[in-house]
Amino acid sequence: MGATYRALLLLAAVCAAPAASSRPLHDVQSGGVLRVSVYRDYKPWSWEEDGKLKGVDVEIGAALAKALGVKADYFLVRADDSINDDLRNGVWKGTVLGEQPGDVMLHVPNDPKIEADNDRVKLTAPYQMEGLALAVDPAKSDAAKDFALFEREKVAVDMQTLSDFILLSERDHRLIPNVVHVHGEAKAAEAFDEGKVVAFYGEAAMVESLAHQASRPVKIVYPYSRMARTWSVGGAVKADSIDLADAIDKVVADMAKSGEFKKIFASYGVSWRPPPQEN
Repeated sequence: MGATYRALLLLAAVCAAPAASSRPLHDVQSGGVLRVSVYRDYKPWSWEEDGKLKGVDVEIGAALAKALGVKADYFLVRADDSINDDLRNGVWKGTVLGEQPGDVMLHVPNDPKIEADNDRVKLTAPYQMEGLALAVDPAKSDAAKDFALFEREKVAVDMQTLSDFILLSERDHRLIPNVVHVHGEAKAAEAFDEGKVVAFYGEAAMVESLAHQASRPVKIVYPYSRMARTWSVGGAVKADSIDLADAIDKVVADMAKSGEFKKIFASYGVSWRPPPQEN
């Protein structure tokens, strides 16, 4: 058998291999483990520190597992080129290295288009509304609400993000000279702490969490911009894990009513913003 023929057979076998099988509720409970996919290096949602996983989503995963009567096992997902790639790796197929996907992946935008574009995935109930926020010197917060402050004062932002684009575009582009570009929200917070800027702007949960750790007074504001948006985040399971999705939805609703979400988010310095209830 020639090498080319063997290679073709191997390729055919790989292409024909089925996606990771679903683990509906009964299988999860009988196995005693809920495998939870969370993003790697994504403070305050999920990250590893001194060999221990921490973060909002890590604690939510533990709460889901406890409510289902099982233990949580975590799979750390590297953010890929798109949410579709992340769902492939984290929910229905796993990675090319053979790592198995989770029974549920957390921090998935709760957008019907995502479910429409990914027929192997079913979204579960959202648990947080996200958006953009600004951490600013309290004495200057009023002028920051319409971005006017940054016509004369400096603001830090993670480069090439929506937050960056907004700052560069607002007030007829007059903020451009005072926009300080850095790599990552942590660097933006560092610039604020060192007094190099009067504010930093980015995803609300990240900004709030970093501001909570700041060594100088800080106030959180949510400036209006026609380009700013909000979005809800929740979970996703395999499309045929319907009973597991239903069980997760119930746990999410119970956590919202009991105040558990509020407590988890507050422990990371983040405000819990419950998504609107469906009719």
